Amino acid sequence: MKKIVLALISVMLLSAAVMSGCGNSVSSFIKDEINPKIEVMGIGLGMSEEEVFKLAGSDGEKALCTQGYEYAYSDKKLNIGFNSETSTVRRITTKNQDTSVFGIKPGMTIDEAFSKIEGSGFSKDADSNYKFHKENITLTVLSMEGTLADGVTIEIDPE
Repeated sequence: MKKIVLALISVMLLSAAVMSGCGNSVSSFIKDEINPKIEVMGIGLGMSEEEVFKLAGSDGEKALCTQGYEYAYSDKKLNIGFNSETSTVRRITTKNQDTSVFGIKPGMTIDEAFSKIEGSGFSKDADSNYKFHKENITLTVLSMEGTLADGVTIEIDPE
């Protein structure tokens, strides 16, 4: 009887771990298709705050935002937004020319940026020439004057 109870407890614990994704809610789509195209200091969507601190440092300026909170690393021209419920990365914004998202490097022409997006499977937003969607991901090209890609944001759409 004791073995049966232990076996049942083991099955319940294993089931709970599988159903919770072992604490990691990053989909395989984000892990396998999106994050490999983000070249921003090794930071990817779904990473924990601790993982980001190891890569970017903990010296960013923390602020609240509409979908959680964010760290601004002005010296790195980088802003990382976190989901307040999971404390995981939900948004990456970079204006750092040493970084890229889907091949878009801040400082390239807007036409070059758009050509990088063309073959990536993103579709253009109906309301904005600078926003693109793929599943639950939004990619936004930032441009002050419409000639250069001043930066790029990639984010998990709010649920």
